[in-house]
Amino acid sequence: MNLNLQAYTTILKKIINTTYTPGQKISEKELIAKLKIGRTPVREALLRLRQEQLIDAIPQSGTYITKIDLKVAASARFIRESIETRVIKEAAATNDEFAIAKLNTIIANQKFFSQKKQFEKFFAEDEAFHQEFYQMTGRQQVWDWLQTINMQLNRFRMLRLKVEELPWDNLITEHMNILNAVKNHEPEEARRLIANHLHLMLDEEDTLIKTFPDYFTNIPTDKKQVL
Repeated sequence: MNLNLQAYTTILKKIINTTYTPGQKISEKELIAKLKIGRTPVREALLRLRQEQLIDAIPQSGTYITKIDLKVAASARFIRESIETRVIKEAAATNDEFAIAKLNTIIANQKFFSQKKQFEKFFAEDEAFHQEFYQMTGRQQVWDWLQTINMQLNRFRMLRLKVEELPWDNLITEHMNILNAVKNHEPEEARRLIANHLHLMLDEEDTLIKTFPDYFTNIPTDKKQVL
């Protein structure tokens, strides 16, 4: 990994997992010191992150992590649901025992990380679970494309894992049900389950806004009453 990509990947990860919180001020000088990477790669990384609307440079003030844009996150969820409901139906028509075994392992890993409250590793397994269906159906490139529009959505999903009243066990149970539908070759049931699963953002939005009122922008008018 070249230094530009290394700097970008490291900072991006800290934004997605909310190590750098929405609205937090960051310093190029401090990033250089912490990452132990030269000024040019860090500047290139910050420029790319600014283009992706994950950081904002305000004149006479400084550089800040952008707040989570709920409108962008909701649009990404809509696109992902539209695509993934088709992918899951294709997956349910396959007979890939290796993929099924891999998915079972992912769920086992999720249970372990849930017990340990290791939310970053839990999230990584969550991503791996969904990605596997794209791989099963030869749609890996589609998954890669989705990652370019999923950043605000992933920030929302990662933050969700930090809310105590939104237990992780529910996510695991839904994954198990989705896997069973795929394993039993039930495409319509798999489609219904994945649609409900990806609908969670809308169901849980009020709770996250109430818990982290300063972390979001473009809050829908009907949601502002929860603040």
